[in-house]
Amino acid sequence: MLLDLFTHLTTSCSPYVRRLGYLDEAIALRGRYGINKTAWQPHLDNTRRFVLAVAEKVQNRNKVVVLGSGLLLDVPLAKLSALFQEVVLMDVVCLPEARRQIKGYDNVLFIEYDVTHIAERLHTNRQQGIHELPNASPVPSDIDKNAGLIISLNILSQLWVIPRTFAAKHRPGFPHDQVEDWCKKIVESHYLSLASMSCDVCLVADQEFIKRGHDGSIISRASTVYDLILPLPDASWTWNIAPAGIDGRSSSKELNVGAWHMRPESGI
Repeated sequence: MLLDLFTHLTTSCSPYVRRLGYLDEAIALRGRYGINKTAWQPHLDNTRRFVLAVAEKVQNRNKVVVLGSGLLLDVPLAKLSALFQEVVLMDVVCLPEARRQIKGYDNVLFIEYDVTHIAERLHTNRQQGIHELPNASPVPSDIDKNAGLIISLNILSQLWVIPRTFAAKHRPGFPHDQVEDWCKKIVESHYLSLASMSCDVCLVADQEFIKRGHDGSIISRASTVYDLILPLPDASWTWNIAPAGIDGRSSSKELNVGAWHMRPESGI
């Protein structure tokens, strides 16, 4: 599509973001949303509703940080802007339409940011002929400085996807088990970082996918977070991410989503 090509050519982002495929994935996500908008809407509404419910309970209204702001589909931006003095949106890429929306608020700022700290090192290692897989780094401890709330928004299960694809393409000699363990550590690192924050944390993440046949029977199911053990969620719902019948699909894919309000005194 011409729109996708134009977006690819004109979006401002770091070279590693473009070359590892993060920009292409953001554009593809926009396309998937356009196709599946009706099916996705309950998930987006539930996410925004939970985020806002947590935000309204927070006493420190100085700053809120959103990790994984994406296309802003699941971000109650207007209400967060009204609740907090400062709203900081962080993601590896921000498409032009999201930037235009952000410009409508005087107290909202976008920062290009990779919470795993892996992507740029993967790119640099390849350029320098270094074959090791870089370890995930915890979210910096100062990211919660002056913040009343940190929000991790539907990214826990996605942090490993592009790095694993890149590793499979450019590091084919790595044993499968080693790559899978690497991906698991990426997920664990992010969660443990959130659990160590000194302020309130809102986590929304899918934990499991379920593939169903045309008759509704379960064909397969598996963890999307590498079997990370999470506490019981404060809220949960099903995200019908790939409905049957669209694009000729005879099967459907669902995601089981959980949402947590993690308070600093409660730890993990």
